[in-house]
Amino acid sequence: MTSSLSPLEIYEHLERVVKGYQEALDRYSDEQFTHKSAEDVWSLGQMYEHLVLTSNFFFLANTLRCLEQRKGQWGGEKNKYGDNIFKYNSFPPVKIKIPEAVRGPEPVAKTRAAYGPLLEKVLLDAQKLIEVVGQDAGEYKCIHPIFGWLNAREWYHNMEMHFKHHLRQQAELEGILKG
Repeated sequence: MTSSLSPLEIYEHLERVVKGYQEALDRYSDEQFTHKSAEDVWSLGQMYEHLVLTSNFFFLANTLRCLEQRKGQWGGEKNKYGDNIFKYNSFPPVKIKIPEAVRGPEPVAKTRAAYGPLLEKVLLDAQKLIEVVGQDAGEYKCIHPIFGWLNAREWYHNMEMHFKHHLRQQAELEGILKG
């Protein structure tokens, strides 16, 4: 099963979710944005940093790799996890542990003010890809460490699902701040 949404529909969903993250920035103080309730719990700032970094250097980068037919292969299949996220248009409603082999260092948050423009850049970069992703035949794929082989449209859609997935974390972190 592949993404049933068009790239324009994916982008419109992404834009709504990202605008929500941008608007939320005004609800936080700088102290709230950097607050860590426990050593193994990210701050809101770390979550925002993760969203921006993965969008740029994972989702958009792999979308481009598929479009440019590099660092991947012709064909390949998603695994059962990959099939399910596209079947349900969503990551599962559970916390996902990034595999040790691909986990980088803990995200280091920038200032709260930095994320409005950074999120806007994610949207602009994603918007530029709508047409070309729509024209892609979907036969060239790059590997996702959890979901298997994904084509350009699937990587593009994966970014939108990833932003939606972190809305649960955002709500949890906001709840911690409210005590």
